This record gives sequence, C-alpha cells and structure tokens, in this order.
Amino acid sequence: MPRRATSFLCLFLLVAGAVQAQDPTDVTIREINAVPQDQIDALNAGGATLAIGDIQGLIFNDLLGQRVRFTAVVLSDPLNYGLSTPTDGFPSRIGIFLRDTSAVSQGYEGMTLQMVNGGDFQSDGTLLLSVGSVIEVVGQVESPFGTLIQVAPETITDRGLYTDFGLPDSLLDPVVIETGDANMAVEGGNQVNWDNYSDLNGQFVRLENATVFARDVSTNRPNWLLTSDDGVTVLNGYDASLRYRNDRGNGAYDPTVFNVLDDDFIPPPPGSLVNLTGFVYFQPDDPFARGVPNQGIMSIIPWEDDHLEVLQSPPIITDLSKPDFVPGTDPITVTVEANADPSRTLGDVMLRYTTSASSDTLTVAPSGGKTADSFSFEIPAVDDGVFVTYWVTAADNTGAVSASDPQQYRVLVDGINSVEDIQLTADGGEGGSPFDGLTTDMDLTVVVQTTPGVSGLMYVQDDSTQAPWTGINIRSSSDFDGLVRGDAIRITNALIQESFDLTRLRDITFETVSTGGTGIPYKVVTTDVLQDESVAEAHEGMALRFENVTITMPNADPDGSTSSCPAGAGFGEWAFSSDGTVDNQVRADDASDAIECGFNITAFTEGEPVAFMQGVWSFSFGNYKLLPETVSDDVDTAVEEEGVPGSFVLRQNYPNPFNPVTTIHYDIGVLSKVKLEVFDVLGRRVATLVDQQHAPGTHTVTFDAANLTSGLYLYRLEAGSTVQMKTMMLIK
Repeated sequence: MPRRATSFLCLFLLVAGAVQAQDPTDVTIREINAVPQDQIDALNAGGATLAIGDIQGLIFNDLLGQRVRFTAVVLSDPLNYGLSTPTDGFPSRIGIFLRDTSAVSQGYEGMTLQMVNGGDFQSDGTLLLSVGSVIEVVGQVESPFGTLIQVAPETITDRGLYTDFGLPDSLLDPVVIETGDANMAVEGGNQVNWDNYSDLNGQFVRLENATVFARDVSTNRPNWLLTSDDGVTVLNGYDASLRYRNDRGNGAYDPTVFNVLDDDFIPPPPGSLVNLTGFVYFQPDDPFARGVPNQGIMSIIPWEDDHLEVLQSPPIITDLSKPDFVPGTDPITVTVEANADPSRTLGDVMLRYTTSASSDTLTVAPSGGKTADSFSFEIPAVDDGVFVTYWVTAADNTGAVSASDPQQYRVLVDGINSVEDIQLTADGGEGGSPFDGLTTDMDLTVVVQTTPGVSGLMYVQDDSTQAPWTGINIRSSSDFDGLVRGDAIRITNALIQESFDLTRLRDITFETVSTGGTGIPYKVVTTDVLQDESVAEAHEGMALRFENVTITMPNADPDGSTSSCPAGAGFGEWAFSSDGTVDNQVRADDASDAIECGFNITAFTEGEPVAFMQGVWSFSFGNYKLLPETVSDDVDTAVEEEGVPGSFVLRQNYPNPFNPVTTIHYDIGVLSKVKLEVFDVLGRRVATLVDQQHAPGTHTVTFDAANLTSGLYLYRLEAGSTVQMKTMMLIK
C-alpha cells in the first residue's frame, strides 16, 4: 500500500479561488453543523410526509455559504478518498474528515465534518496530511447535493501533530453509537433521527457488536446494512473510501499514490457480528428501501482496513462460478468456496436452483466430495430457452446458515443470435442480462439507431416491428464514428455487461453489412405506459418517440452539478409527461455530445407544451431516461416557438392535481372567438377564464381555485364551431 513521505514543511498555503473581501467568521465545527431547534421540530412534525426537497430546506443554518475559520485535527487518510471519478489516475477532489480541536473541552457532539478540496491538491500539500495533523482552515460552508454539509477550503495552514499541542489521544477516538441513534423506526420504515442529526452528521463513530442485516454483492459496488437491534433500525455501509470500493482499480486511481484495494471488498454475510468504525453521513442512500419513501437514511463510511472487525459469522460463501460460455442442453458444473468461522465447523453445503419452466426449488448435493473448502455441483440439463437461477447455502455446527447471492444463466442451443437473447429476463420484468460478465461469440445483425460521431451514443436494434427487448446500448468508441443511423452491422463477439443497471455490449468485434438505410422507426409511446417498470425495462435500448407532451420539470436534478454546466442546470435532466401529470412523467437527459449543458433550463419552462420528443431509451443512476441526440431533430418545441399552431388543441392543465393554482395552455390555428370555462361535476359553471377574440398562436391562462372546494372539475374550450373538454383535480 503506497504511503506518503514522513516529513514535509509544516506550514503551507492552499489557494482554491480568489480571496473574498469579507473576513472569515471564527467558528467551531459544531456551529457549522447546528440545526436550529424550530427546524428540527419541523422535521419531526413532518415525519414521513416530507420529501427530500422539503428536508433540504431544513437541515442547514445561516452559516451556509459563509466564509469561516476553525482549527481541527485530521481524522481520515486523504489517500483513501475514493468518491470522485478519476481522470488520468487522480480524482477531481479530495475529502478529509476533521474534528474541531475544541472538542477536547466542549465535547465531541457535532464537532466533525468533511473538508472537500477541489483545488490544486496534487501539489499544495493536501495529500501529505495524515491522521493526527492539526490544521487551521479558512473556507466556505457548502452543501453539495443539498444534504451534505462540507467546507471548501480557501487556505489550509498545517500546524503540526496533535501531540505537539499536548492534545490527548482520545481526540482521535470514535463516538460509540447504536444504529437507532442515527436512524429511528417509524411507520413505513426508518427515518433519520432528527433529534441527533446535528450531533451525528459527519461524526466519527463506532458500532459495537452490530449485526450485518443484509447485503447485495451483485454489482461492483456492494451494498450492506447493519443493525444494533435485530433490524428495527439500520445503517447503510457506504463505500466512499478506496479500501471499501471495488470500481477504482485497474489504474483508475494511481496506485503509486492512492490506497486502492488489491482484491475486491466483500461485506460479511448476513448474520455476521461485527465492530464497525466510520463516519456517519446523510447521503442520502437507501439501496434496500428501508427508509420511508423519498427521504433516504443515514449511512456509515468505514475508512481504514481495521475499521471492520468481524467477531463471528455464519459460513462465508464466495466465488460462486458462472458458465464462461452460452450453455446448451448439457448439464452445467459450477464451483464455490465455503468457509466456517474459525470457532465453528462447516456442515452441509448445498446448491439450490429454480428454472423459468417450473416454480419448484430443486436441490443438488456436492459432486465428487470437496477439495479443501471448494465444492463442485452439477446442475441437470434443461430445455432450450430456459433460465436457470441458482445459489448455494452452507450451514455450520451451531445451526447458522448462509446463502450466496443468486447467479443465473440461460440455455440457448443455437447461441446468441438476437438482441432479445441478451436482454430478456427470466420473468419478463426488471433485471439484468443472464449473460452479464460473459465475453462470447454471437451472430447479431443489427441496425444502428444513432449517429455516434455526432452524439457519442451508440444504440442498435434488430427487429423492424419494434417488439420489446430488441434494443441495446453499445459502449461508444472511435471505431463507430463513421456509422450513422440506418447502417447495419454484424456483431460476432462482445462482452455483455451490466453497467449501473444498463445492459450493454462492449469490446465488440463487428463488420459493416450495409449503409444508407433509414433506421428502424421510432416507436410512438406515452409516458404513462412506461410507469410500469417491466415495460420500461423491456424497451431499454430502443428508439422511442413521445408526441404532444408537457414539460413537468425543466430541471429534474436541481441539486446536481458539473463543472462544465451553468449554475442551476443540475445534471442536465428534464422531465415531461404525456398527460401533464407528475405521476406519469419520465426523464430526459442531455447525455448527447450534441446537446449543450444547460439546454434544459434555457429551452423549457414548467407546463410548456412540446410537439414531440424522441431519442433512445436508457437507464442510469436510478432512472429510466430518454436520450435525444440533437435538439433540431429530436426535440420539437415549435408549438411555442412558432406561435402559430396548425390545429386547435386544448392541453392538460399543469400541475394536476393542483392546489389552488394551475396553468392551462391551448392552441388556436385561426383567428377565432374563444371561450374557456370551468364547470363542476354537476355542470354548473364556476369560472369563465377567457371570452374574447384570439389571434392564432399558443395561449396560456392561469386558474386560481382558492374559493372552490376540493374535487373534480371540467374545463371547456370553444373556438368557433370547435369544442374540446378536459378534467382537472383540485386537492386542498
């Protein structure tokens, strides 16, 4: 493991931006973390009804955005920081956890936070700091993503080691807590324990005799849950440290500088008894959906190898193999490693499996005995096209039983010769490809649905009838720059990979079959249909078109930010809906190289009608998304921009339901006498919004229902001899 030099200048200046005119305010870290009591009361009163946006307005104080100064001791090794995506071996920022030195006399509550240096940390001395360094920080209090409290340093002065000041070793000790101190049990799940939030957010803590409650090692960033009370309350284990993060190897982080893992970290199996030290943070993250909806819960971030102590565990099962080929109808042999806790002995180790052809769970005993702690199993042959899902259980002499995470394969006698062979899931619902991780020969003739040289996006389909499961992403490369939409290629070998839950092909071997085609037509769908996640999954990778939609959110990720995008653009995502409702909205993303950052906030307004929007249907960071390639071809805002629609259209009000104000858009194609009225369900007119001549164009009117009672209302547009009517819901 690479380590820093042991001696360096004890005083350095870090410049991270222009010095601000105002003098910094001398504070303690506790003052930065403090949440006013009236805001805590509001958080408790709101309970499970609060969404994350409501919470973001209540968890900070007046120091947010202010320039401050404090003295603190370093608690975390900067060379372990692994949260930032690296470029050329280095991340864009370094995060270090600090504890205020005044905690010695004032107590540890609320005295820890993270300093995040996005400046020239490669040469300014930040990477030379070590646990126990005392530093004076001048910087700005920030809140990236709306939930974290951090300080962005302007200057850092290294004063030496804590022992040079006679500070006690206990200044570096964690605070012992239980999971219920950070997250509390409420109806519907767990919620942040707001009464302790100011004291614990960012705090260096230790869980003792905690139980691993759940884990998921199906991705390269494993998730795990810990509990102190048999699952009543839980804490997420989070991988912000390189010592617990599996996707930063292979040179992503420079291994001569940073403490990257030699082998993947695998959380202990459920039922393990552990001591865990780390930093508590409100990310928010909730991979096991244990929190109340739309809130998230607190996580714990272990930092060093010795922060995890496994005291006792059920049998540990590792390395359950998958076929390294596309199975035919022969039996399949798989192997696994199983080990008992040193204080126990291993009992039965068995393989269990189910198939898509039967609801039965079948059991297979090890074949040929075992070699050391390795076991081999033969899964019987199944018919062509059948999916097999299998896992291994292991028991010990105390009766404790562990189960591996399931693996899956599919039998295809003729190999892979269609996109559906790769994309289809065992139950036709959400999930990854049964061939995830497999590099294999295949015979796919597909039509290119994008122009990679323009957008950087490479998506293909192979069925002209637009059937589900027939589109897929290919990781883009310069090899595709000459291809355009409509070209046909034949893929003969590729790696099948799940990347952030998006099925894709990479490292493909292909040849161009034909050029000059028009592409498979965009499939016209409505956003309400895609609220069924099984339908959304089945259309992943396909070219879709949405007509006559309404913009519901110009900025669907308001708390996101990238250095290349203008302020307020978030991650460049917007949301739209076929019926104007938020419930039926889907997202779109500016992932195309041909769409500038900030397009979403300059092109759209909330409630704006759009004639059509089209692109490829994809998935990233927890959401299905439409990826248009170009604005000119794929996003037609002419309904508003031209101002002279060719038809008479009454659009769905937005928002809907509403309280008490909503907006109604309508299009008039020719000069007309226009009347827009609102009626209750008994047919009584309750409002006349418009009664006058209108020139051709798109028109907007606001309806204020403050004097009406909750319920269903109808609004009716009459222009000349044409009449249209829609409904809207008032909820007070």
